[in-house]
Amino acid sequence: MKARQSSVIVKYNGKDITKTITDYIEGFQYVDNASGTADTVTLKLNNRSGKWSAGWIPVEGDFVESIIKLTNWTAEGDNRKYNCGYFLIDDLSYSGPPSVASVGGIATPIRTDFNVTEKSKTWKKTTVKGILQKISSDAGITLYFSGQDYPIDELEQSNKTNQSFAFELCNSYNLAMKLYNRRMVVFDQTEYEGKKASLNINKTQLESWNIGKKMTRAYDGVSISYTDSKKNQTLSYKFMLKDGSRILKLNETAESLQDAEIKAKAKLLEHNRQCQTMSVKLMGDTKYIASKCANVSGFGKLDGKYYIDTVTHEKNAGSGYYCTLEMHAVIIVKGVTVAKVDSGDTTKKASESSAKSKTYTIVSGDTLWKISTQFLGSGAKYMQIYNANSGTIEGAAKSHGKTSSSNGHWIYPGTTLTIPG
Repeated sequence: MKARQSSVIVKYNGKDITKTITDYIEGFQYVDNASGTADTVTLKLNNRSGKWSAGWIPVEGDFVESIIKLTNWTAEGDNRKYNCGYFLIDDLSYSGPPSVASVGGIATPIRTDFNVTEKSKTWKKTTVKGILQKISSDAGITLYFSGQDYPIDELEQSNKTNQSFAFELCNSYNLAMKLYNRRMVVFDQTEYEGKKASLNINKTQLESWNIGKKMTRAYDGVSISYTDSKKNQTLSYKFMLKDGSRILKLNETAESLQDAEIKAKAKLLEHNRQCQTMSVKLMGDTKYIASKCANVSGFGKLDGKYYIDTVTHEKNAGSGYYCTLEMHAVIIVKGVTVAKVDSGDTTKKASESSAKSKTYTIVSGDTLWKISTQFLGSGAKYMQIYNANSGTIEGAAKSHGKTSSSNGHWIYPGTTLTIPG
């Protein structure tokens, strides 16, 4: 078998400079983040000649593109290329001896005020996607939005850069946002966590590993309360993953019970995702991609499906190529919803509904919340409809390429539902 090889192709301002800098490269690092921060790339270069701090020093506006190239990697003929993307040069540092220059790039449009200027603005009568579309357009990048959109009646952006505001907005609605290759990519993280694991990682493959399990950090449920000034009502929403007393209490703003539900579940997931985490280092491979899921084995009761939050690809001057994966154990969100207006419980268990029922066929633009409001008088009762039609809803979601409906988030025109009495 021919020897396996790993290398990096580097383009600078659109020109392939791989051969020119081959003798200078000391190391390469690419950090692939699923969400929360932009991807980065770093080139460590031998600077004994002084070129990287003199005639070859990068200037503002320069950009780098990098590709990881694998030859005969797992078997003869296993040749692959992985495009790390487009990065604007953002950070230069020099150290010695020996004299080394580090050139860092970030997948953020730094030639705009996207991540620099703090802004205050009131967003009105729009949606999450609408806000992100405007922000990405102003930054000169393309929005790819595959998550569920949510209505926004009014939302304050107070002294925040567009980048930080966009990340916070997505986080509030359990959406992941990735900045990659001049794109803003937004997706439903829960849906990705629900996908079948495409990777298998066993303890025997690892160079090193570290697992953290926070026994008391996990919450059993979440509650949120707020006042609807238009209706002069105090509203509360509560969701329980399981019986227990550890409740995450939120004081966030919400426009409706639907908005409260979305934000409450997002915060609960944000906290509980950090309860069991794993960091592993293993032989590098371009198959390791942030937002994928892996089945991890060899650790006893810590085995299971993990979601990859970050992959750090590192290559040294020789043939050494390693990946470090930061992951969290996947949480299955199944529980009981309790939503109240004033002192009245607006939610009933499906088994408590009367025998009287009717049918309704979903049309474009429908949500279970909207259908529940129309037929049951409150959007907060949507779980009654989901529970009565879970098989139908899940079947429709799978027929449209989804792994699940995410508890009724994904519904499709033409599906006929039974509406509980």
